[in-house]
Amino acid sequence: MSCECGQCRQHFRTLGIAYGVPSESEIQEAYNESVKQWHPDLYENYASLRAEAEERFKQIQVAYRELKEHNAPGYTPAAKASSVPYESSAPNVPSDQYAQAAQPTASPELSFDDAPGCLTASEFDAGIKEMIAGHLGSADKALAIIDLSGSRARFATYSQFLLISSRGIMMRNVRNIVSLLWYKDMGELRWVEGQGGSKSGSWHKIIGNLSGTPAGCQLAINRADGSLFLSLTDQVEDSVKRTLYKFFLDKKAQA
Repeated sequence: MSCECGQCRQHFRTLGIAYGVPSESEIQEAYNESVKQWHPDLYENYASLRAEAEERFKQIQVAYRELKEHNAPGYTPAAKASSVPYESSAPNVPSDQYAQAAQPTASPELSFDDAPGCLTASEFDAGIKEMIAGHLGSADKALAIIDLSGSRARFATYSQFLLISSRGIMMRNVRNIVSLLWYKDMGELRWVEGQGGSKSGSWHKIIGNLSGTPAGCQLAINRADGSLFLSLTDQVEDSVKRTLYKFFLDKKAQA
């Protein structure tokens, strides 16, 4: 059984273990999955995320090493082993697994029927292409970009965006933080109708009535570990969310 001290619990969270006290095999499995998700080689052509991946990978190595040390028989703080460079430690993870983590698959067609702020690859102008190149590089193929600022203006700034590529989904939020989700790491997709009979749907309907605007649908995308990656409500039109929902279901099935 693993230790329950504050330091170990923080290491659990670093490895994506949010609840409970994991067994040794669960720690190993969480470590393997974290390595496959955050190995810096995956982000070689993603300049905006490379530094974050390197830092996350270092934290993962430290968490795993210290958990192994702390839970070893006869452990004492004085007996703690010296630090090992993070590049040398990747047990039980075949070298080709993280290299294959984001291989592109054939993509279904995307069409947003001229919805404001939504562009497919054939509609990218030079400015959009330059911005995308700064995020994706040449190793990935951008399929569409969607403005998430909530503006319905024809010429969106894309200061906040959802970028859909052949390998995954990239998002930049209001705090200018960029996040990436590979399709293979996509978890549950939830669709809530604005006028539905569920509690969530009823809540949206009440809010819509109070504001004088129609209640919109919600699309929520989770990571494989259950954490929320993205929730779309009034940032884009319902028709766009419905298109994305079907598209992501297809990509998840392919992955």
